[in-house]
Amino acid sequence: MENTTNDFKIIIKAKKIPVNINNEIIEYTQDNTRPNNHLYCEIFFQKTLIAKGIILDFYKEFEVLKFNGNLFTQIKTFEYHGNEYQSHTKFGNMIYKMKYLTKPPIEEKTRKLYINEFISIFNGYINSLKETHKNLNITYIPSESEVPNNIANMLCLINEIPLKTIICKNNNLIQSKELKSLSRQTFDKYIMKLNTFNIDDIFILIDDVMGTGASLCETMYKLYNFNKKVNFFFIPVKDVRR
Repeated sequence: MENTTNDFKIIIKAKKIPVNINNEIIEYTQDNTRPNNHLYCEIFFQKTLIAKGIILDFYKEFEVLKFNGNLFTQIKTFEYHGNEYQSHTKFGNMIYKMKYLTKPPIEEKTRKLYINEFISIFNGYINSLKETHKNLNITYIPSESEVPNNIANMLCLINEIPLKTIICKNNNLIQSKELKSLSRQTFDKYIMKLNTFNIDDIFILIDDVMGTGASLCETMYKLYNFNKKVNFFFIPVKDVRR
């Protein structure tokens, strides 16, 4: 079945939100009652709630400016040795270093500290889920950075929740991450191996960065289509302009 952008809606609530972002799927709502700076997310398919999740922060620092009567989102920058760089948030800086600093990579000690900080926060949310849900399973979207893999593995060990490696990329498909592709695709970027599971199983999905939301919509939709339950996700950062 081919899906259209109108089928999906991701509602993101946070204290600070960007404006005028060209993304037909994502809707930002400013919520000053949130207890922290985390982004609370809900995914709907044809107005049915299929997933809930937490994103710790945006990837980069930004501010909302007004010019000529219009509001727009501006990424903050800083100057270093005569060059201008975009400013990452605390968690965005961690993700950036783990994903893109490869020659040389960051020290393993530092990497573990970063991973442990993500885990300590996500673990609090998972403890809350354990109070109200049974048959929880943790899975992840594979990444070359191995950040989702590492977080998922540790959360499983700490919480004694099974780790299920059910998601793999379709290597026969070359697919753009642009938002417009979501209106044409038949959701085949990822292969989901769910045939050995029970429909009572509930999944917690881990990813490293949320961009347009296309990958998240595909994976969470396939999980919902399998068990017809609200599943959950935890992601360190959200790209600001997608």
